Amino acid sequence: MASRHGGLEVEGIFSVVASRAWPGSAIAVSPDGEWVAVALPGRVVVARLPDLSDEREILVADVRSLVAVDATRLALAPHRGVLVIDDPAGSPHVGVRARGAGRVHLNSSGDGALVAVGNRAALPRSTVVTRVDGGRTRGWTAGIVGATAAAWLDHGDLAVAAGLDLVLVRGGEEEARARGPLGEPITAVVTVPGGVAIAGAGPRVVLHFTGARAERPAIDVPPGGGRSLQVGDGLLVTGTRSLGERVVVHDLTSGDQVAATRGVATAAAAGGVVVGTGREGTVVLAR
Repeated sequence: MASRHGGLEVEGIFSVVASRAWPGSAIAVSPDGEWVAVALPGRVVVARLPDLSDEREILVADVRSLVAVDATRLALAPHRGVLVIDDPAGSPHVGVRARGAGRVHLNSSGDGALVAVGNRAALPRSTVVTRVDGGRTRGWTAGIVGATAAAWLDHGDLAVAAGLDLVLVRGGEEEARARGPLGEPITAVVTVPGGVAIAGAGPRVVLHFTGARAERPAIDVPPGGGRSLQVGDGLLVTGTRSLGERVVVHDLTSGDQVAATRGVATAAAAGGVVVGTGREGTVVLAR
């Protein structure tokens, strides 16, 4: 049964427990579910969960991507750069400031390792940079043709989305490249136990496990551009900016859809809640 909260529509096992008029373009939730960060025009807002209280504000413009590096650090990607914010929910301050190549997409292992993929339209190779120790120490750098996003695998390897291909990068070197199972450009990749989940603009997310002859199950999702993909609390959270902005939540083990919303375009799960943001503001969902 669906319920409505203003222009937001929610169905499934989750219900709205908090909301704010923050129409964000990107979102990050700490691994322990204690705080959420939302990118707004000219600023990033950080608030405590689950009630979106104790608001903090970080004045930075044009943030395209953000991710929780760990429970105490937030990484932001404003224009051509990366910032790591220490203590974002307490006394936020810049811990690391680094330059990036073009538009930067961030991802995190959740326990202190960060990867930044920077690309410029005029250059065939994208720059993939890793940072460890809570984002404070630069690791290796690689140039990968067509790279747009990356996610961590076991043992510090990366799965990199590069057009139609999925690339294995190990220690800064391209170890293997193969055509992905989607049959379309891969625009989002996220770590799952034993592999990664990948998606494009089409109507499915494929779970790509790294074991020999491993199955590649697919999960049906609403098609559309502006794809986001997050995993937390055993849930796969998929968003799109098309179709009036939609987010669907699936149980990662069974593949069953457990919730869906219309009016938010991207969301993340941790600490027993799902937090989404989009044209209808920022909303916290709980069972």
